Amino acid sequence: MTRYLRNGAIAGIGGGAALALFLVLVGESSISDAIAIEEAGGHGGDAMFSRTVQLVGGGIGSLLIGAALGAIFGTVFAATRHRLPGGEDWQRSLWLAAAAFVTIQLVPAIKYPSNPPAVGDPDTVGQRTGLYVLLVAFMVITGLATARFAGWLARRDTTSQTRLMLSAGMWLALVTAALIVFPPAPDPVNAPATLVWHFRMASLGGVLAFWTATGCAFGVLLSPRVAREPSAKVAGEA
Repeated sequence: MTRYLRNGAIAGIGGGAALALFLVLVGESSISDAIAIEEAGGHGGDAMFSRTVQLVGGGIGSLLIGAALGAIFGTVFAATRHRLPGGEDWQRSLWLAAAAFVTIQLVPAIKYPSNPPAVGDPDTVGQRTGLYVLLVAFMVITGLATARFAGWLARRDTTSQTRLMLSAGMWLALVTAALIVFPPAPDPVNAPATLVWHFRMASLGGVLAFWTATGCAFGVLLSPRVAREPSAKVAGEA
């Protein structure tokens, strides 16, 4: 377990670096435009820190959060490794990273997409955050329930095609129900549509970059060649 936890944290730091780099290169222009609109409307106020300091702080925060998420990723991988598809650990790692992206970001973003600073009432931050967290929790439960259902089908000697269709149907039904039942976002979107679209795509792309980099790095760290190098080094020193 320690190896998975350590490698997960290292991979998460790499993912955090990929996230920070992507947002600086792709998302910064949208954020700057949104801040300008907010300030033009008299809602920006005096920033406590300059934009440069905010970027540096955001980058450090991405690395720290990446390390924490990576450690959780490694723990989940260790617990579910024997159930993940793929013949090798790097394939299983990519599958788990893809599942994390869909569960934590993609589906919740369909219902509650991220908005630039020019959008949203500060008084509804708690409500918006609570709705998003509840939807993420529901998606995690949905994923676990779908995996249990697939295992139940497997124990009854159903074919792989049948398991795939029934499990996917169950997952889609639960996700569709959640998207319908959960209340809409409380704030109207009053910023330019192009700005909002670019910001949302940049946010989604940044998270995709994080999970792609984390999954790839974790898979590489678990590869037989990399895993043997520390042992070989110790043996040579002895």
